[in-house]
Amino acid sequence: MPFFKTNDGINLHYRIAGKGKPIIFIHGWAMNSYVWKYQLDELSRNFQVIAVDLRGHGKSEFHGSWVMETTPSVPLNKGGFKGGCPLAPCPLPLFDTFAQDLKELTDFLNIKEFILVGWSMASFIIVRYYFNYPEDVDKLIFISGTPKFLSEAGYTHGQSKIMVKRLEQNLKRDYKNHIKEFCNKFFLSGEKIDGKRLTEIKRLMFNEDFPPQIDVTLQTLNALLKDDIRDNLKHIRVPALIIHGSIDKICPVGAGKYMARYIQNSRIVILKGIGHAPFLTQPERVNKEIKDFCHNSATN
Repeated sequence: MPFFKTNDGINLHYRIAGKGKPIIFIHGWAMNSYVWKYQLDELSRNFQVIAVDLRGHGKSEFHGSWVMETTPSVPLNKGGFKGGCPLAPCPLPLFDTFAQDLKELTDFLNIKEFILVGWSMASFIIVRYYFNYPEDVDKLIFISGTPKFLSEAGYTHGQSKIMVKRLEQNLKRDYKNHIKEFCNKFFLSGEKIDGKRLTEIKRLMFNEDFPPQIDVTLQTLNALLKDDIRDNLKHIRVPALIIHGSIDKICPVGAGKYMARYIQNSRIVILKGIGHAPFLTQPERVNKEIKDFCHNSATN
């Protein structure tokens, strides 16, 4: 079970399998790298597949109180930008810290020109990584992604602030029950999932490393409330694949369509009747889309 120690002393856990072009998978809110099992099992036949536990998640450490409250933000212009676009600053340097951890890991593994995959919340992380270290990233893949988690006037593809604040209150009151209840919403009654597969999926999601400690979960939720990368999408210059379920209630499909509209060299795949975790509920289809995209030199 490989670990890597970051420059500030955090033991970061990752999974690695296969040989070939590297593909790095970043999990979503409150999850960990184990959710990518179907991708590691299948895609490692043709690629080097790496799945990371973000600090404070899975088997990765955090020290004492949530360290990202006091960690200085990573300079957003490090390495230059394609398009000269600075990222909108996050009030907490949380997603920047995740991206910096990933950079230290990729340097340790001595890998460059890789495909970066982010699920849901990880949209903010992989975009930050791309703008901070554009020379590293060959392509981007967004699964159930979003450029802004909250809806506002002129942008209706997110969650209401009232709903998120209610979730925050519920987590503070009864953390373990409400975090599991929320994550169960990844699978809607309208999504047809074989009972055996659903049992296995829930075993992958709700494993021994789920959930993170409550302060980790609340800090990442707080960052989601404040972050907004909409203005940065038009400055992405690498090919991008966007995979989204049509009945996703966490990050609505409109968020995926919005990203496809503004990322110049992008292709969107909308999976009809699928919710927030298509790589778990439809792994064969998602793995095929990833393989095809990774093998092609450019998107359509």
